[in-house]
Amino acid sequence: MYSVKTLTVTGCTVYVYMISVRAIQEELNMAAKGKKTAPKTKAETVNETVQALSWDKIIEDFRAKVSKATAPADATVATQIKLYGSVEGILYVLIANGIVVVEPFDYKGADLEIEADSDVFMGVINGTRSISNAIADGDIKMQGNAGKAMILGAAVFFN
Repeated sequence: MYSVKTLTVTGCTVYVYMISVRAIQEELNMAAKGKKTAPKTKAETVNETVQALSWDKIIEDFRAKVSKATAPADATVATQIKLYGSVEGILYVLIANGIVVVEPFDYKGADLEIEADSDVFMGVINGTRSISNAIADGDIKMQGNAGKAMILGAAVFFN
């Protein structure tokens, strides 16, 4: 149900307990029904961990998507993407000289600022969700230069 990670910082040992939310929910549901859950096998626990959305997975999949992107050689677009929800973080996307680059850092003064739920954004990256529908539904919010948004969309999301 949980794993323990240790972290030593300048002579102090800190124990971090990693608790599976799904396991807690199952325990609560079974307790409400008066039943006890069987302990999970190691394979089930590893499978849950692999399926969980992670910051590294978002970056990896987004980089794979932009590696196929084609952008105009004369276009320059700086975009900051703020993700919230199950995974939180900030991505910087730069289009310059026909190349699209994604890096995990905060960039102030971007041409575009995008806010999105990380699960919705991952759906857009993987093609299970349309960016147009996500924006129309309010699940992805954008502000900034509309012309540069069109360049970003054409290069990354509509290719």
